[in-house]
Amino acid sequence: MDLGLKNKVALVTGSSAGIGFTIAEKLAEEGCNLIICGRNSQQLQEAYQSLIQTYPSQQVLSLSADVHQAEDSERLVQESLKKYGRIDILVNNSEGANFTENLIENLSDEDWLTVFQGKLMGYIRLTNLVLPRMKQQQWGRIINIIGTSGKEPSPRLVKSGVVNAALMNFTKSVARQSATSCVLINSINPGIIDTPRHREYLQIYAEKEGTTPDIIRQEIIKSIPMNRIGRSEELANLAVFLASECASYMTGITIPVDGGISASAF
Repeated sequence: MDLGLKNKVALVTGSSAGIGFTIAEKLAEEGCNLIICGRNSQQLQEAYQSLIQTYPSQQVLSLSADVHQAEDSERLVQESLKKYGRIDILVNNSEGANFTENLIENLSDEDWLTVFQGKLMGYIRLTNLVLPRMKQQQWGRIINIIGTSGKEPSPRLVKSGVVNAALMNFTKSVARQSATSCVLINSINPGIIDTPRHREYLQIYAEKEGTTPDIIRQEIIKSIPMNRIGRSEELANLAVFLASECASYMTGITIPVDGGISASAF
């Protein structure tokens, strides 16, 4: 099936590893030219080398950037437009709150503001930077990767949950504003996906609870109806679909990829 993505330009943030890298791979496989970015220069270089070797016919621009910072986000978009002249697809995919203190009474105003200035403002800012050009060209796709804690609150992820809930609301609001310009904006709620960040989560909470990452992992698996951890490619396949012409009548929605957790919650 032709997904209509050949020679589209896709900017994927947080794409040096994990979910972001897998989404970049799948988009390149469908013929997209890429902009990848991340904060870890070594990981980013490894990702770049992997992409250009696997997909030699596609162009890849690699830029070290922290999309939680306004200057880096502006530079990222400017350099992308300088190389390609347009950005057709934006995948907002960056880390949320850290996995440290989540007890509400121990969180200061500064703790909350740090989270808001990070992932929340990062997604909003990049959307604002690419949206005018997308509207002008009358075609665009924005896909926000937003954790399930925005819909199914977790006591271990209070800060992330608040930010993710705000981003789900933002996705719907901007989708309504942009629909007549053929700019479609959707989000994906990944559940428990096997990524370096998930493994970091297991390690931190195992230490907090005086147990092992494997025991925490087995506890998590018991809560998943499909009885396993998800794979990055399972989420990336949906991202590619939402970026494609196959999803040309879909906007303002949030789709879970979580092994049935949200479907079984009550």
